[in-house]
Amino acid sequence: MTIQRQYSLPNCTLTIEGLGDVISLSPTEPRPPVSVLINAECRLAGQEQPLSGGREFLDSLVKAVSQYVQGLLSGLHGNRLVHEENPLVQLHAINSTTHRLSVRSPGSGDSQTSRDIDLNTVQLFDLMEAIDQLLADTQTLPDLTLNLRPLSRREIAKAEPIAKRVVPAAIGVSSLAAAAVLLSLLPVPKVNPPKDLYPVRSTATATPGTSPSPGTSPTTEASPTTSPTTSPASPSPTTAASPNVKQLEANLTTAPEITDSEELDKLGQQLRQQIEGSWKSGTALSQDLIYRVGVSQNGDILGYKPVNSAALQNVQKTPLLSLLSRQGDRPTTDPLAQFKVSFTKAGRVEVTPWRQATTSPVSGVTEITSAAELEEILPKLQAQINDNWPGTPTVNDELIFKVRVHADGTVVDYSPENDAAARAVEDTPFAKLGKPIADNGTNPETSPTEPVALFKVVFKPPSGATEISPWRGWPN
Repeated sequence: MTIQRQYSLPNCTLTIEGLGDVISLSPTEPRPPVSVLINAECRLAGQEQPLSGGREFLDSLVKAVSQYVQGLLSGLHGNRLVHEENPLVQLHAINSTTHRLSVRSPGSGDSQTSRDIDLNTVQLFDLMEAIDQLLADTQTLPDLTLNLRPLSRREIAKAEPIAKRVVPAAIGVSSLAAAAVLLSLLPVPKVNPPKDLYPVRSTATATPGTSPSPGTSPTTEASPTTSPTTSPASPSPTTAASPNVKQLEANLTTAPEITDSEELDKLGQQLRQQIEGSWKSGTALSQDLIYRVGVSQNGDILGYKPVNSAALQNVQKTPLLSLLSRQGDRPTTDPLAQFKVSFTKAGRVEVTPWRQATTSPVSGVTEITSAAELEEILPKLQAQINDNWPGTPTVNDELIFKVRVHADGTVVDYSPENDAAARAVEDTPFAKLGKPIADNGTNPETSPTEPVALFKVVFKPPSGATEISPWRGWPN
């Protein structure tokens, strides 16, 4: 059977279409392995036409991008690491922030053509992350491997710091680690955060740029157990400058989660007060910075992860690093309350319980979360969208929707997720396919008993190219 799998990042979507092997399906692994590649498609932000090809194209793309990024991080010129003569895919630097991806057509002779695409650093590392996800997926093309060798000391630029010389020997370099080294990433399109659930009370307003006086708090019931300026768990500037990022992210997924609404409300107020007491609200931001933050029952921040690229680039402009607890560098079994924290361009701090922020307003029934089922539903949804475009698609702005879909691909209802989508909804297929969700988050015409899958659908300008992915990401 034919199976399609996607590896989606904000600036890149890598789609693998191949033949599944049902016979070798393991009882412990519900996803059938894809053993034979039919087509590989790489869609890059800002490009109307995707890059596509067969196994030769995919092998060359994986090798070229991985070796180029290895050279970029090690301080070597990327071309010194490529040993294949006249490869199908090549990468070379235009300048410090621009990288040219060249793809030639298969074959030889005068009929060959070449396509050049200039990538910024964000796009490059999103492409690298998509390739990493493919290589890490043992159920997709298990014979696809990358043989990178560690660099000898004399090959590595002496002037480069040690953080830039760590080269994984198996599956490339993750974009998070790369972006942590290269903090000069460019901003990505703005992400509109949900409405803040914790408005500042008139009795709890803190003067921007100032810290609360020791021993006092704006509200008695919301005051932290310990003040951020006096807590013994608060990190020193040296510790905060180099936190164990991977452990902080791991704590968000491994620690037990606090779900009690009253406790979430209390800890959310405490977290807001900690941040506002340390943040200069006049800090200039080009776009909102969004983070996922885990807080223990005593108010310590033990988990932390940037959600968008701008948040990764500009973390030094926020007080989060100085507020991280040193205990966050170690695995924790303490229950954590998780919040979505946004630093807005308007100078506000917005704190929302994570599950409430990431749960779609069109939820309320049993949700389909199996990777195998999501993979079956996605092409059905794509086909319905393609069949119901009213005329020739023309899109002026990026349109983002949350869509609830039955197992057969039928659209139940949808919710525009940005202003452009709300304005242009009548010009999209959803005007015919489903019902808009009501303001109260329910739809009386939708049965609450049948399971549904939740997808993110993005229409890209100018041609309305469609990007579809599970709203909560692909399950591991």
